[in-house]
Amino acid sequence: MQLEGNKMHGRTLKSVATIMVALMGSMMLPSAALADASRLFKKLAGSWRGSGDLAREDGTREQLSCRGYYVLKSEGKGLSIATLCNSPTEKFELRSLVTEGVHGISGQWEERTYHATGQVSGSADSTTLDLSFSGTIEGTISISLTGEAHSVNVSAAGAGIKGVSISLTRG
Repeated sequence: MQLEGNKMHGRTLKSVATIMVALMGSMMLPSAALADASRLFKKLAGSWRGSGDLAREDGTREQLSCRGYYVLKSEGKGLSIATLCNSPTEKFELRSLVTEGVHGISGQWEERTYHATGQVSGSADSTTLDLSFSGTIEGTISISLTGEAHSVNVSAAGAGIKGVSISLTRG
């Protein structure tokens, strides 16, 4: 029994050591990712317009007309995001302030029409910002830049909204 306990203890230590090495390795990677986040933030800075689609949990859909505003903060290491969308029956105003840090992207978000708030975290590369949000509602948001256009895709749980997909161009 003692021998089996030592084997279990050895496996546990090996697992913990593997996890620690992986975590330490991931802590060494962000500098390149952070440089990519700053480049993406700079590319997004400015005013955008476009349209999209709102999908509800009940299966209904509505067309959206949207505007997006991105403002650089903290010497390019932060980004203020404002997305305003209207449909025939809905209006929402999503705002977020995200910053790059040692462990990726983090910040806060708020939806001003419905008074929802929470935290946001995720990662970025030179063309995509992938975030998870939590708080009043939970979900994910992906912002992908392609040339002079970008798309915003939101998946959410709760509040009757399944997701939002919009395409924006400068303007």
